[in-house]
Amino acid sequence: MNLMMKYKNKALIRPSQFVLIGDQVLILFGLLSALFATYRILSITDFPIHTILYRSLIHVSAGIIGWIVFGINKKVIRFFNSKDYLNLIFILLLIHTFSIGAGVLFPIKHQLKPEVFIISFFITSIYIIGSRFIISYLYFHYNKSAKKTNAKKLMIYGAGELGVFLKKSIVTQYRDEYTVVAFLDDDTKKIGRFIGGIKVMDASSNLKDTIIKYGVTDVIIANNSISPERKAKFLEDILPYNLRMKEISSVQTLLNSQFKFEQLASIEINDLMNRKPIELYDEHVATELKNKTIMVTGAAGSIGSEIVRKLSEHHAMLIVCVDFSESALYDLEQELKRKHPDAQYHFVLTDIRNEEMMEKVFEAYKPDFLYHAAAYKHVPLMEQHPWEAIQTNVFGTLSLVKLAIHYEVGKFVFISSDKAVNPTSVMGASKRLAEIIVQAYASTDSNTCFVATRFGNVLGSNGSVVPLFKKQISSGGPVTVTHPEMIRYFMTIAEACQLVLEASVMAEGGEVFVFDMGEPVKIVDLARNMIRLAGFIPDVDIKINFIGQRPGEKLYEEVFTKDEKMKDTHHEKIMISTENKVDFSEAEKIINKLNKLNGHHKPELYREVIKDLLPEYQTVPGNQKMISYTKGKKSFNQYTIQN
Repeated sequence: MNLMMKYKNKALIRPSQFVLIGDQVLILFGLLSALFATYRILSITDFPIHTILYRSLIHVSAGIIGWIVFGINKKVIRFFNSKDYLNLIFILLLIHTFSIGAGVLFPIKHQLKPEVFIISFFITSIYIIGSRFIISYLYFHYNKSAKKTNAKKLMIYGAGELGVFLKKSIVTQYRDEYTVVAFLDDDTKKIGRFIGGIKVMDASSNLKDTIIKYGVTDVIIANNSISPERKAKFLEDILPYNLRMKEISSVQTLLNSQFKFEQLASIEINDLMNRKPIELYDEHVATELKNKTIMVTGAAGSIGSEIVRKLSEHHAMLIVCVDFSESALYDLEQELKRKHPDAQYHFVLTDIRNEEMMEKVFEAYKPDFLYHAAAYKHVPLMEQHPWEAIQTNVFGTLSLVKLAIHYEVGKFVFISSDKAVNPTSVMGASKRLAEIIVQAYASTDSNTCFVATRFGNVLGSNGSVVPLFKKQISSGGPVTVTHPEMIRYFMTIAEACQLVLEASVMAEGGEVFVFDMGEPVKIVDLARNMIRLAGFIPDVDIKINFIGQRPGEKLYEEVFTKDEKMKDTHHEKIMISTENKVDFSEAEKIINKLNKLNGHHKPELYREVIKDLLPEYQTVPGNQKMISYTKGKKSFNQYTIQN
């Protein structure tokens, strides 16, 4: 049975054999057509029929040899390109040249006119090339019709080289899954023209009509010269239509033999800021920081590490990086040594609450500037462990403030949070208490200039909502949002660090710098946009689940209180709170009351004391269940999410 099947399979004609036979028939017809065109009506007497047979046999034999030697019959017709067609013409030219030369084997009486082979060359070329065009058209037309209902309708933004290459790659590798229905472009010279049969539409107007007309389901940005502002505007324009979106940045990606459509880059949420990127003036910052010894606490964190990178670019003389996360500090060290081999660093693995160790660090390096970014910042965890928030965010800051004064640090920059304004969480309250301490010491006669910077959520920072959403999206969802009405202010890490550096050189002492971050963003809208930018459709490909507001979480964040008055600075996006005068007695009151909590771990007790110190503090229980239990003489609380 197996032998019979094997025999039958061998007996079946292969595609390459079919191409070989079909092309030789066309070569023969090309020669005969030329003979008819030259001699009109053949005379058997004047032109013996056997001569035609001999010449045709030699001509076709030359064709078979040429096809086999150059492997023409093994090439897939539907994938022929311009180079393949040029090779075909060259081979046909060789065949006809050989046939003309073979005429010396025949008597002069029966030789064919050279014009026959010239005409045959052109006619055969038309037959061979035309047949391939027809076969390719029929193949793609049939497949397009067969897959029409299932194929995704793709629109490419960018009708330049990158967009054209992308279209060819999709037609070649993903023709069954995607149909390119339109190009979009901003270049008026391209709009209205056709590229490979696909019309170029205006990317700036009538987007809705284009999307509806072609039933677009997917969009790929293939424009590496697009400005950030134009890209953000385009994304805002197409987001309402629930399209899957991807991005490609280089032709090399398409030329990679391992190229897969699924590996196209997701568009970063930074590209969809609801305002123009904030540009600060780096020149005077660089001048001020050059040749300075600078200490950064929390140096391995999102903000701290970016500050260190910027300081490296500004040619600080020595950067002392302090952090208690071993792995993160090691990673930062390796990165900086690779990117800035000429810069001088010292990496210190310690907790800022270790006063003895921190004093040794100050004594050893005597920094000119101190950027204090070390803090506990996760709201739910600090609700469970308020003593940790107080010890690090308040007493850790107090310890650094005292050391800065003792060792005459030039400027002390405290990195606060918008959660410190009318706080509803222990974390926010601890930041506000630290602000008060910094401002109180600014009113003393010390030589240190103290300043605080206050801003909202930083896109992509460790532990923030953006990395969480990314992980949830990459694992197929669902994306979890606490409350449908929750809103937050957002900025990029680069902008946050520019603000910190700008404030440090602008500060005169005691200021709280506040950043104008534009309009706040709904977290659920952020989740939906991130799903779209990753190439999926919200609630279709990736679900969004609302899990309930967590303890200490606000629905709405603020960057300054209603009683605070703001004054402008030389930069339109940076303001200074004028309510920055804090009496030193307030700091003493905070320190004395919090010191009495030493050794206690009952969250309710901490909240009572914080409420006494900060009347504006309001607790938010959240939609979660609290479980209390006792271990030894110390009371603990644990919060668990109700699913």
